[in-house]
Amino acid sequence: MIYNKPRDISIALLPFSKKRKDKKIKEKVNKTVLVKTVSFFMLVYLGTMVAFIIPLRPTYSESEKRDLHKFPEFTLSTFADGSYFSDISLWFSDTFPFREKLTLANSYIKKLSGFDSIAIHGDIESGDEIPDSPLQVPVTEGTTFPAVTDNQAPETTIPESTEAISDTTATSSPDAPSTQSLGAILVAGNSAYEYYHFSSKLAPEFINAVSSIKPVSGNTANVYSLLIPTSIDITLADNLRKDVSSADQKKALDYFNSSIQNVTAVSGIYDAQRLHRNEYTYFRTDHHWTALGAYYAYEQFAYTKGIKPVAINEYATVSFDGFLGSFYASSNKSEALSKTPDTVVAYLPKNNINCTVLEKDGAYHKRPVITDVSSYAQNLKYLTFISGDQPLVTIENYDIAEGQNCLVIKESYGNAFVPFLIPHYKNVYVIDPRHYNGTLSEFVASHQIDDIVFVANISTTRNSIYIDKLKNFIR
Repeated sequence: MIYNKPRDISIALLPFSKKRKDKKIKEKVNKTVLVKTVSFFMLVYLGTMVAFIIPLRPTYSESEKRDLHKFPEFTLSTFADGSYFSDISLWFSDTFPFREKLTLANSYIKKLSGFDSIAIHGDIESGDEIPDSPLQVPVTEGTTFPAVTDNQAPETTIPESTEAISDTTATSSPDAPSTQSLGAILVAGNSAYEYYHFSSKLAPEFINAVSSIKPVSGNTANVYSLLIPTSIDITLADNLRKDVSSADQKKALDYFNSSIQNVTAVSGIYDAQRLHRNEYTYFRTDHHWTALGAYYAYEQFAYTKGIKPVAINEYATVSFDGFLGSFYASSNKSEALSKTPDTVVAYLPKNNINCTVLEKDGAYHKRPVITDVSSYAQNLKYLTFISGDQPLVTIENYDIAEGQNCLVIKESYGNAFVPFLIPHYKNVYVIDPRHYNGTLSEFVASHQIDDIVFVANISTTRNSIYIDKLKNFIR
């Protein structure tokens, strides 16, 4: 007799139970997809409706410091060539409501995700190790350097009278900025940065030259040295900076400041710039600092000298939009940089002054300390400060009957710094050794100089051309 064991009813019902479960899961998935689809189209619909609310459209970008694209004016020519419709498209995207908040959110998400656009232009130099101990280079009172004779212009002399000086405005086309030997360029997002490397070969020459300023000038003036860090160690985000093979500028500045002799080093500049790193202290498309960055260095100079700095809120300002500087040019006109040009802000001198400029053609002209560069080309906006890199600038302060005289020896970083010195001196003389053909000893002998202020960014310490010009002047 064959015995058939009855089947377990739960097992018998298993296929039917699984089908019911699969059906429920499918229905749940379909509902989720439906909710997401409806939500997406509702957001698109809402965004479209908001986009057509004209009063919500911004006209100015605070973060980019520029006027946004205006709705184009209709003409038959623009209609025929199609530019009218492309301009409408640009206006539509450029003035989208809440663009500032949306752009900021997009940037924040990119940074969190590590998707910030990064590009490197040029060859990165490894550089040398920065010494731990200062360089011991004794500089004697009779130190001189051999003259640089290649392509040297005839000797420039200072006129005894200013009667023949023409009182002109900047009607002639401005000179392009002096050649700057930039290293490799890092473009991160909408900002660019110059790599810095330490040169063990050129460092002693630079140190020796700056250490010779006081003895060559006769040991009669107080000498101050201001070495300025560049933006890569100040404003570049720390999470990016740690992976960039650029030398430690803090360590390099400490080395130079401790090695240079016969000067009072204004050593608080690096820390001051780091303290204000979230402010607009360096340009994004150019290797220079802004006037605001220069002001914070001026504060450190004033504290070192023992004078009270003029508060920044006491100055009136003027702004020039659309600046695309050296980084933009060196990065093959990076699209990321071109979308957000810089704004050059200048602080207007408070005093009653006269500014005379010895220009590269050997002629003297009266110029404003701050020039209106609104009509200048996009790469020339930095020329607003003391007419750019000229051989000699003389600024006389009529508000001071008798007072100290200051000589500034600088490269282009000094241009934005000089205007802040005006309230403290009767006369401020500014010499760019790259273009001035006289010597330090001759100039000091014919002028009563109380303070000599040397101002240069840290990249000059590895620039052989600048160092040779500086040595040729300091004799």
